[in-house]
Amino acid sequence: MKTIKEILGSRKPYSVSPDMSVRSVVDYLVEKQVGAVAVCEGANPVGVFSERDLMRRVVNAGLDPDATPVSQVMTKDVVSVEMGAPHSKAMSLMLDKNFRHLAVRDSDGRFKGFVSIRDLLEVDLAEARELIARLNDNYYHHEFDQRRTP
Repeated sequence: MKTIKEILGSRKPYSVSPDMSVRSVVDYLVEKQVGAVAVCEGANPVGVFSERDLMRRVVNAGLDPDATPVSQVMTKDVVSVEMGAPHSKAMSLMLDKNFRHLAVRDSDGRFKGFVSIRDLLEVDLAEARELIARLNDNYYHHEFDQRRTP
């Protein structure tokens, strides 16, 4: 089973400051091609801003993205997982709390980036494909050996 560190790989942690406008943060999300970003004071995450926050707390609420600071509409509870955790722990957290992005911290508590539900599902899919291939190999190998036995 893969660890979060293996899934995260060499990705860089993306972050913004709390005083940035929602428009600036959305531009940053688009530039970096990510769905969520940490809102940090220094190196410490104080919130998360995601596509879901944009839709629910800005667009649906009719707020002006140019005049709204991201700190006003971010998710304030930063839930995280340690890098050494198995991917199943992250999956459980995300499913239990209905998140699509989960912050990752090292053993010293420093923010290292995000894993997405897509990242975790890709691991599950790869593991399932590998298992199917092994089962097929074993089945067909067994069938071939059975035919050769007089």
